[in-house]
Amino acid sequence: MKSNVINFLLMIFISINAVSSEIPPYSAKYNFESEEISISGVREFYKTENGFEMRFKASNLFASLFFLSKFEIKNSEVISDSYEIKIRPKFLDRDQYLNFDYETMEVRSEGINKWVASLKDNLVYDPLNVQIMIRTNVKHGLKNFKINIVDMEEGGSKSYEFNVVGLEECIFNGETLKCVILERSRLNSDRKVTYYLAEELEYMFIKIIDASPERTNTLTLLEVLSLG
Repeated sequence: MKSNVINFLLMIFISINAVSSEIPPYSAKYNFESEEISISGVREFYKTENGFEMRFKASNLFASLFFLSKFEIKNSEVISDSYEIKIRPKFLDRDQYLNFDYETMEVRSEGINKWVASLKDNLVYDPLNVQIMIRTNVKHGLKNFKINIVDMEEGGSKSYEFNVVGLEECIFNGETLKCVILERSRLNSDRKVTYYLAEELEYMFIKIIDASPERTNTLTLLEVLSLG
């Protein structure tokens, strides 16, 4: 498995202003496709005694992936707490753990990428809990917005711009759904990510297409296991 596959997964598993009731708890099965790998797994969002969690678990005959985000929602804002990645087999050496410390205003990374970065005055989201922000902003009718997402390799964060570019009918399990088409881009980058969010499913991601001059990767919703 090549590092670009993991990097894509980091970004899409890689989804402010969100109150918990606006995006209901859910569990859904997704499939990831690239030239190097095909793997299916379950993504979940749920409330715990200490806040909220999002996780993604996927496996095939050759590997297993585990991503876990812990966070709080205060004053209608998502506050990152920790983010964990575990990849098996171990020789892939991609395990990483992030801790967000608001007393020192630092985020610290352990594992494959070791670094410490300042949180400054900006809210920074991890590749999982940012999905709450994306879906809620679209649900609120925002046509364009910017989000700071943590840079897993180098530390700090990168600013991404999101723009609604249209509406489209999506077919899921034989049903026609209304989908908002959202594009993500970054200054001086040829990479473009296109999200298809279904209105009837509380703006869940029906499909995500990550396209660059080198490759195209696709994430597709297979089954909604629970919603609400």
